Amino acid sequence: MNAGEFLKRLSVGRALLIGVAIAAVYYFILYDSGGTVTTSINQLQNQNNELQKQIKLDQEKLDRAAVYKKAAAEIGTTIGKLLGVIPEHFGIPNLMKIISNEAKVAGSSLSGIVPGKAEISKVANEFEELSVAIDLSGTFLQHMIFLSNLTKINQILIVRQFNMTVTKEAKGEESPVLHMTADIVAFRYRGTAAIAADKAGIKKPTK
Repeated sequence: MNAGEFLKRLSVGRALLIGVAIAAVYYFILYDSGGTVTTSINQLQNQNNELQKQIKLDQEKLDRAAVYKKAAAEIGTTIGKLLGVIPEHFGIPNLMKIISNEAKVAGSSLSGIVPGKAEISKVANEFEELSVAIDLSGTFLQHMIFLSNLTKINQILIVRQFNMTVTKEAKGEESPVLHMTADIVAFRYRGTAAIAADKAGIKKPTK
């Protein structure tokens, strides 16, 4: 049977039935009401939201890392400055040399300098106090120059038990001679090894 004969025998009812069947197939198989597209859009939106959350978390981590890096740099600079004025490699002989040189510069006569015992600082056990007892003779101006020069040294120095007495009265234009005694204290950073030894209960002799 060819197509022409088939169409001749095809009644209106059969044609209508075939049309309905074709329409049903098209509707269920080919027609998309938009549900698939909507689902895809929702999935993409969810993925985008997750990406946005991850980007935000990553940015927060980067921000914290930047803050940490800046803080670490500032702390490192502060520690560097601190170790500059409280050096680790410093001893009583170094302090005695500083005192002797500044006394000569000021014109004072250093008649005595006695080293003291190094002691762990009561303020913080990371530091050690080094002291010397000095005995100077000179004019008031010379002693002031000596003390002033000590403040210009890039190191923390403390003057304790300061005392001045007149040993020679002024005559004419001469200034009176003053006898000055004082304890000069410097500080030394003990180092991580010494601090670790303290925590472990190991006592090490001070230099």
